[in-house]
Amino acid sequence: MTAAAHIKETTAHQRRAADPGISAFVSANAGAGKTRVLTNRVARLLLEGVDPSTILCITFTKAAAAEMAERLFKLLGDWALAGDADLRKALVDLDGDDRARGPDELARARRLFARALETPGGLKIQTIHSFCESVLKRFPLEAGVAPGFSVIEDIESADLKRMAIDSVAAQADPGVAAAFARLLSRMTGAALRERLGEAVSKRRLFARAGEIGWAGLAGELAQALGVDENNPPALADIVALIEAFDLDELKRLMIAGSKTTREAAPQIDHFHAVASPDEKFDAIRLVFLTKDFSPRKDVISKATAKNEPSFAEAIARLQEDILAILDRMRAANVLQDTRAFYAILDPCLARYDAMKEARAALDFDDLIAKTRALFHSGGGAAWVLYKLDMGLEHILLDEAQDTGPDAWDVIEAPLEEFFAGIGAKTRARTFFAVGDQKQSIYSFQGADAALFNEKETDLGKKIAAAGDYAKVPLNASFRTTEPVLTFVDALFLNDEVIENVSLERPLIHRCTRDGHAGLVELWPLVKRPEKTTPDPWDAPLDATPAENPTRALAEEVATMIAGWLRSGEILESKGRPIEPGDIMILVQSRGGRSKNALFAEMIRALGAAKAPVAGADKFRLTDDQGVLDLVSYARAALYSGDDLSLAETLKSPFFTIDEESLYALAAGRTRKKLWNELGARAAERPEWARAYDDIAAARAIALKEGPVAFFTHLLETGAPSGWRRLAERLGEPCREAIEEFLRQAHDFEMRNPRSLRLFLDAILKSGAEVSREASESGPSVRVMTAHKAKGLEANIVFLIDAHRAAPVAKLGDLFAIEGPHGDDLPALALGEAKDAAILVAARDRAKRLMRDEYRRLLYVAATRARDRLYICGIESGKSDPHKPPPAEKSWHALAEDAFEALGARIESAGERAGGEARRLASPQTAKPVTDETSAAAAIDPPLPDYLTRDAARETAAQRLSPSDLAADEDGPAYSPKRAGPRFLRGRLLHRLLELLPEVAIADRRRAADRILEPYRESFEAGALDAMREEAMTVLEDPRFAAVFAPGGLAEATIGGRAKGARESLRLSGQIDRLAILEDRILIVDYKTNRPPPTQVEDVAPAYIAQLAAYRGLLQEIYPGRKIEAALLWTYDARLMPIPAAALDRAFELTLA
Repeated sequence: MTAAAHIKETTAHQRRAADPGISAFVSANAGAGKTRVLTNRVARLLLEGVDPSTILCITFTKAAAAEMAERLFKLLGDWALAGDADLRKALVDLDGDDRARGPDELARARRLFARALETPGGLKIQTIHSFCESVLKRFPLEAGVAPGFSVIEDIESADLKRMAIDSVAAQADPGVAAAFARLLSRMTGAALRERLGEAVSKRRLFARAGEIGWAGLAGELAQALGVDENNPPALADIVALIEAFDLDELKRLMIAGSKTTREAAPQIDHFHAVASPDEKFDAIRLVFLTKDFSPRKDVISKATAKNEPSFAEAIARLQEDILAILDRMRAANVLQDTRAFYAILDPCLARYDAMKEARAALDFDDLIAKTRALFHSGGGAAWVLYKLDMGLEHILLDEAQDTGPDAWDVIEAPLEEFFAGIGAKTRARTFFAVGDQKQSIYSFQGADAALFNEKETDLGKKIAAAGDYAKVPLNASFRTTEPVLTFVDALFLNDEVIENVSLERPLIHRCTRDGHAGLVELWPLVKRPEKTTPDPWDAPLDATPAENPTRALAEEVATMIAGWLRSGEILESKGRPIEPGDIMILVQSRGGRSKNALFAEMIRALGAAKAPVAGADKFRLTDDQGVLDLVSYARAALYSGDDLSLAETLKSPFFTIDEESLYALAAGRTRKKLWNELGARAAERPEWARAYDDIAAARAIALKEGPVAFFTHLLETGAPSGWRRLAERLGEPCREAIEEFLRQAHDFEMRNPRSLRLFLDAILKSGAEVSREASESGPSVRVMTAHKAKGLEANIVFLIDAHRAAPVAKLGDLFAIEGPHGDDLPALALGEAKDAAILVAARDRAKRLMRDEYRRLLYVAATRARDRLYICGIESGKSDPHKPPPAEKSWHALAEDAFEALGARIESAGERAGGEARRLASPQTAKPVTDETSAAAAIDPPLPDYLTRDAARETAAQRLSPSDLAADEDGPAYSPKRAGPRFLRGRLLHRLLELLPEVAIADRRRAADRILEPYRESFEAGALDAMREEAMTVLEDPRFAAVFAPGGLAEATIGGRAKGARESLRLSGQIDRLAILEDRILIVDYKTNRPPPTQVEDVAPAYIAQLAAYRGLLQEIYPGRKIEAALLWTYDARLMPIPAAALDRAFELTLA
């Protein structure tokens, strides 16, 4: 079949799937145009007059939702502006119906753009989480959530989980402590924390505990493991079996047998000689079992076994019985380990939930779980679904293969109303789902590949019973060239390889891009060199040696890409030079428990080759070197004794101090602190002088300002600036992590005290990971995981870690064991000399599921390519990669098998990675398809010089509080011991004079006692009573009636520019008492000095300056009013007016 025929057939299938009158389940190969089908279906629904607010589109990611909305609005916008002929053609292309379309129909199509825009709340194109959030906010009381709840992001959620685990670990509950003690004796603290964090994040695995409780869950696990908790297996049971055996006869036969059996015979005597079951079993174990706990075949010699067949059979039965008890003991250990884990996890989850509840917040898992509970909660659910049903007519589900069981429960609940009862009979309603089992790669988020086919069958039957329903295959690819599609089909020729990847046998992709150049190139694995010389003693521990194969491969790929960009290599299908945005480099993972060094090395190599690179698609802030440099600088500025941080800062991009210079400064120094040494010897070298001056300036900011001001200072000052210094050494990709770091600092200041110390502590503990949408990459080479690339495409794709095998389940993992009611029960596997049989089965099942997803991930990765696909990797140094069964082979080995199957079409591609590469290729024979080229140059142009010189400085307004003008001087006191804390006394008197004027006169003493009571232990007996009387004397004095008259303001906040003050000065403060009288405004400042001065001339100048500042501010607010100021001395209840001339002099000296 020709490409034109494929296009015609697929277009017909697409129109059938987009038919608004039927429900459909679409199985779409990669590149088959499913987003186009979704968009066209919504457009056709709107053309049929469906209210936009009754359409719900559920996508997997926000990016997919945004792309679909963008495509739909572009389509409707084009219709709104199109002429009649163009619009008629567009509508025929949409539905294939070439009937005559009248003016009314065309006008209706043109109005759809405005109608969609004007829909209240907009078109509902949402992720499943967004849909659940909207439902919960509509029905908060029914769902049991706080109205107006917020949704916490992953970073804040991770921080709360860490805090919850820390809180539980610190509590004194003996049961929890015992559980910790058991598990910490069998695994490291870091491993336990990691497992708890994973469990809190995947609480859906423990949903059964919500139904039957944690004890019930453990009870079901005991049944599944075959453990009788009332009679647990023990070594004593094995000893009893052995003691019941005829050991005397066994010993006789062993002595009469071979040399090996004779040497083992004394172990029977040792068995009789010891007492405890542990000692007995240790004494005789190797008689019956090997070191790896397999049955020993030579308990008696072969000749003896031949002569004594019945005794040999008895030995075999005994071995089976011993192994059966050992297996039950291992299962019992799994149960006890898991019980201990549950005992810790239960309060961790409760604490985490309590912390979210205190914030009126939900996390993303809560959104689905609570919506599912809402839809299945009995009578209340019926009401909610009835109300929801009134607003939904058509549901469209994208990426159905990645929809987990709980999400399916949420989606299916309203569908029950669609296709059952009155709802099915009275209204035309449809459900549309599109997906591809081959692209189900998100099991770690709860997706189940098998569910796609199950739902297609089960849900399809329900829908078909209520109305028109179609299963529509989309096999053609509009994305990828023929060589790549042929290669992908060849990858899955083997039945073992395609098992649980696709039901389709064989896999067939139909190409619609006839005549376009395509290429699949398979490189040889980079060999690991033999190490001939040891690493230098001073080499950084985390540095990648130059001869390392990881670096070699990354540099080979980067060199090839940079060469394309510099030489203007033509992308033949487009007829233009290759651009950075054409290229996508994929890895299987960034790291996880074992770092994928190739991921980071690839980004570094591209930067070194001057190829524009977008940086990591997801990264941990505290793993980024630029962020670490900023953190070290901050620690050096905060802590003068932190020599390590200071040394790291001196060698960072901020300074030009190299290893020799740092050694000359630090080695053999006479001063203990490196900071002191730097200060004392700064004049010896210009780089030391500059470092000392810059760090000293940064220290002044660190001790006074918050993280935003501090890091902004580091990055924006200097010539070149801190930004440029970091980028020049670390590469442009460092900017992204630093920008996110600054955003985190800003967010921190919004929620917490503005403290650099607190921010550093929070960011280092959080381990925050940042994810960037791929669309943000711009015209750059993209380096990302295959998971992240789902839904994306590129003209050229590299699979650079094709050598990596499928991930394997590890000791300490949680494994799912099928429970007595068919539920998966999580069990903690810490490992024994040999696993329990049921755990072996669970582990094998987990491995099989991982390998299946590993092969589906290969399909996703390979089909991201439009024109070219390059496959490469590193030699593992282990066994032959071709020896494993086909289903267990690496991507690279599977690619080699595919090339072998394609035989004659494979040709040499020349030397790559130290060996001969092979390729499958097709030439360009069709006319190139032009597109809009990127405006960005392939290689960065020179930067303008203004970026590397200091900008003219602007003088910021000086901020000052009037109280800063007044020193903390209480004057002489009669007895510091008798008087109590110096400053606390003054604050309490201010507090009394602030609050008591508003209290009824008769109640003032009692109110004063209540205010002072919490501080009684801080003062000697009688001191607080004297303080109360001092305040009451002031308040009861008729001379102060005007001061404390109703309408006066206590602690009046005021700020701004004082009249007559210098332009750059801004004041803010609080006036103790502000009395706004008919003839004047009176400023009163309380002073508690003992004894106070009696003459204005003896008053501290700072006190008068403070009043002068307040008067200047009020003169701006009340122009033309008479403003007076006075000091109220509480010690002798005396109001001291300050003459205007004294205020004028003080203002002139301090503020003008």
